[in-house]
Amino acid sequence: MENEDYSSSRIEGIYATNKRLKEIMSNKVVPRDRSESEISVYRDVLETIHTSYDAIPISSSVVLQLHRDLYKYLPARGGSYKNVNNVIEEILPDGSKYIRFKPVDAFYTPMYMETLCEEYRKAISKEEIEPLVLIGAFVLDFLCIHPFNGGNGRMSRLLTLLLLYQSGFEVGRFISIEKIIEDSKETYYEALNKSSMLWQDGKHNLEIWLEYFLGVLLRAYKELEERVGHVISTKGGKSERIEKAIEGKLGYFTKSEIRDICPDASAATLNRVFDKLKAEGKIEIVGNGRGAKWRKVY
Repeated sequence: MENEDYSSSRIEGIYATNKRLKEIMSNKVVPRDRSESEISVYRDVLETIHTSYDAIPISSSVVLQLHRDLYKYLPARGGSYKNVNNVIEEILPDGSKYIRFKPVDAFYTPMYMETLCEEYRKAISKEEIEPLVLIGAFVLDFLCIHPFNGGNGRMSRLLTLLLLYQSGFEVGRFISIEKIIEDSKETYYEALNKSSMLWQDGKHNLEIWLEYFLGVLLRAYKELEERVGHVISTKGGKSERIEKAIEGKLGYFTKSEIRDICPDASAATLNRVFDKLKAEGKIEIVGNGRGAKWRKVY
């Protein structure tokens, strides 16, 4: 439904098989073009969400700050709402363009975003509605407002991850929700298109979008279950299973998370494997004490 290039989902999907992109994601090299800059800033914003989600309030100013960070290495300026009206269009097979949806006018966008964030905070604090329903509704409203000149799709998926973390759904730490959306982008566009009809009049069908949104999460949890099941059932010693558990991690992780995957491994075995991988330069520690986290070194 939106004319985005899914650059953020490609980041997670392709960097694992490309040495140069691994170096960018691990902050070992300076980006040399626009594509690498997009990867670099996405890495930074993703890291902020992974590590500080519980300290990030849902407000219009925070949304602007995250968007600013998403553009900090790019020529285009981020951190401000759109200054011209935009449309969501589809390019047809013959090359012609078809306008699917007209988002909120630029003049009213700041007000809509303030209201969206305020109403979400109120609703989530009352605990009367299932959080996943509220998160799905927030994302749909965000996409219908389409508040920025560019980067709306990437921002919607980063905000999805942030809201999920804050409600205790952390599957995005282990499974790329971005990749699942990319793999189902035709269904994504279809659900977004159908659910946005009559949105301006408050008569849209949220259920169509929620069905897709919850389906993405269900697939993520199934993939996580399959991955964990594979690790647990793999033949070999406890040390080998701990290493495989670490290999399956995306972003930061803790020893306790690995212990949950390998509950039969003793603390001594866990420490021995961590020390070994650290000495080999495969993982590194970030922070000190009980709040210390680990990450893979690429």
